[in-house]
Amino acid sequence: MRAKILLTSLLGFFCLGNVNAGAARETRYLAFQIFTYYSPDPKVAALMSSGSRAPLTPGNAELRACVEDIKQRIGATGDPQTRLAVMLGPLCFEQSDAGITKYIERAFDLALETDVAVGFHIDDSIFWAARRDLWSDPNNVEAMDWEGTSCTGRRLDWGREPTEAPPQMCFNSKAVQREVRRRSALFGQAIQAGVNRLQRLKRPELFAGVIAGWETMIGQDFKTGRYLGYRALLNRGFSRQRPPQDMDREQENVVQEFIDLWTKGLAEAGVSPQKIYSHTAFLSRRAFKPGPDEEVTYMQRKGEVTYSQHNHFAPPSVAFGKCHRPGFSTYPQPGLFDDIYEELTRHKQAGWASSEGTNMQPMSGPGQSGMTMETYLAKMFNHGATLVNVFAWGVGGEAMKNMDFRVVTEGEEALRAYRKFLKGVPLTEAAATSSLMERLPPKIHRIQKAFPAWIRNSNADNREKAAALMQEMDAKLKAKRFDEAEKTADSILALIGGKP
Repeated sequence: MRAKILLTSLLGFFCLGNVNAGAARETRYLAFQIFTYYSPDPKVAALMSSGSRAPLTPGNAELRACVEDIKQRIGATGDPQTRLAVMLGPLCFEQSDAGITKYIERAFDLALETDVAVGFHIDDSIFWAARRDLWSDPNNVEAMDWEGTSCTGRRLDWGREPTEAPPQMCFNSKAVQREVRRRSALFGQAIQAGVNRLQRLKRPELFAGVIAGWETMIGQDFKTGRYLGYRALLNRGFSRQRPPQDMDREQENVVQEFIDLWTKGLAEAGVSPQKIYSHTAFLSRRAFKPGPDEEVTYMQRKGEVTYSQHNHFAPPSVAFGKCHRPGFSTYPQPGLFDDIYEELTRHKQAGWASSEGTNMQPMSGPGQSGMTMETYLAKMFNHGATLVNVFAWGVGGEAMKNMDFRVVTEGEEALRAYRKFLKGVPLTEAAATSSLMERLPPKIHRIQKAFPAWIRNSNADNREKAAALMQEMDAKLKAKRFDEAEKTADSILALIGGKP
């Protein structure tokens, strides 16, 4: 027993020492996400399983075609300090042990064949529809109240309309934790076997790392919108009669400990903590609640009162741990990078990842971030990032080549920025102009302030026009078509005599 305790203590020291090792001499990876589940074609892969069919993954030829497309269009693979990479995933609960091992082995083959580094993106808790052995037990499913009422399905706000996913997993149920330990060991052993192979061939730079998580959080119930996490709190000994002193912090601890469980398993299997990253997503504090001298924001949802709750108990602090480096979704928003830099400084963290992102806020339209792709990359690589994983390349195939995300990720301006980084040329971080998320809330505030007086003094025709435009703007905001909502707001301001 003493030997086991000593080994565990040494592992904790090893993880902490390695995860905070200096990042200056490391290879930095510019990676592109390739979706590898639920379809034989990664360009049209779905992100959800019905749980009624066997998982599908792309074949060797399909994967290689995606990698070669990225490599040829960028025209550079980097050098010992900068490397082009692809991240394959989600790798998830539904895939068999043999399937995972074989897939990871194939990925390392692909890296050696193409000279493009490879990494892996693990889904830690979303895609488990086929695991009826787990979710059929209410103890493994999150609850929406102290009575233990089970989640009906998890809400994913990934598009203009919410998507229903399998029920929210209870992160600290005994069965779930037992399976995470087993699966993280399986992943870790398969990945480390590939890393050992690269080292024998003197090509260690072809391993970009592993992201352990897919925006890890405790989400909301799909049907009711209610916040979850009560099952985990019950498991920690709390109840309606004996609630935690700080509900938010207690649930943040649950999320952070779940991330740690995954990453510790990977590290114990041999994967370097410097190559293990978490993946959380958060709304910046500035976007959530502006300062006293700033305009109102439209991002805070009705009825919400805490920052932690809005971020599904995954504020930026939970991304840090002993056996991994922090990773975040980095779609541009006011104050996002400032919050990341602040947390990195507070934790004295060397090395971190953009685990997901591109130079565009979802539903905002291309060109609305207020910065170029070079500046977007510079805000990460110039501030200690060792992995940047860009989303949207090739998604939807030829039929969707003009999709906003594709234009931002694959456009000529972006390609020039990628080439510059991979050739080792320092990235220029230009001053950003105001982004859509900074422009729109003040416009809405001016409309709300000026509209009542204007409507009293306007004629019937103008009142009718204004009412129609207000309804149009409200519908676009609810549909998250923020770029279109801004245009409508400008029309309203022009009509009522305000400044667009």
